[in-house]
Amino acid sequence: MRRPAPRLVGNPRDAGRRLGEAVAETWYASNWAGSRIDIPVSIIGGLALFPIKGHAQDVTRILTESSDYELLQGYREVYAHTWARRPDLGARMAPLMSWLTEDGVEEKAYAVRRVTETALRYGILQLTGDPDPYHRADTDVMSWTITSLRSHGARQGLGEYHTPPEVCEMMAALIVGNEPPPKGQRFHEPAGGTGGMFRALAQHLRHLHLDPADYVWALNELEPIAAAGAAVNAVVWGLGPNVVIACGDSLAQGDLHEQAARERRALYEERDQLLGYLSVVEATHAAMALVDRIASAPSA
Repeated sequence: MRRPAPRLVGNPRDAGRRLGEAVAETWYASNWAGSRIDIPVSIIGGLALFPIKGHAQDVTRILTESSDYELLQGYREVYAHTWARRPDLGARMAPLMSWLTEDGVEEKAYAVRRVTETALRYGILQLTGDPDPYHRADTDVMSWTITSLRSHGARQGLGEYHTPPEVCEMMAALIVGNEPPPKGQRFHEPAGGTGGMFRALAQHLRHLHLDPADYVWALNELEPIAAAGAAVNAVVWGLGPNVVIACGDSLAQGDLHEQAARERRALYEERDQLLGYLSVVEATHAAMALVDRIASAPSA
């Protein structure tokens, strides 16, 4: 049985399209327009991930009341939090994070704030902030944003188009059917874009009372920004732990998914080592603080 619709005015897909168009208009009206679509796409990705970090009810207030430094730091922190939870997907989001470490990033704060305000006004949190991933997967805000930002000529050159969700849903119904597929089944998209086909498949599985996290999702995409968008969507849509997103030309580079799987294992090991080191450092600092308090306490 289909779940009740989320509290959103209008069709979520129409809302996603309007959001993408408004973000593109706001971005190109700023002084930082041009070819840098990574920045506005990063903002939409960050806002989509913010509620998962644990601030679903306060995101608008936090962002609108923040200073420029705090606003930029908020986007840094949400991507860092995502990396800590999912280093494999966090690494794939690198094209969306690099601008946050560039020299002169503070000069972009005005444009970043305008895009942030536009996205909030056009309902980004209503589209991606529901506690239920079923409702968070109603629309692909990353695809609408990317395709709205790119010029028609650029989309033609990259062979990049937004596949209508109705087409994806029809294909998902044909692929899966009405019989529950066995847990662990692998779904593969060789040219997946931001994952629109995965969105439709995940929703179809949920209609069958199945959890997408019980399946394996393997996507390849040639264009890094789109692959980064797919990584954001994998988290927002609740696809679970068995997601591998490769980026590159499989014809020229061989088995990208095997390479991505090896990288995934290495990234988790690196994350665990780093977090283990940080835990030791924090424990050391806490112990030193305790020693200082004991040493400075008056004698009995």
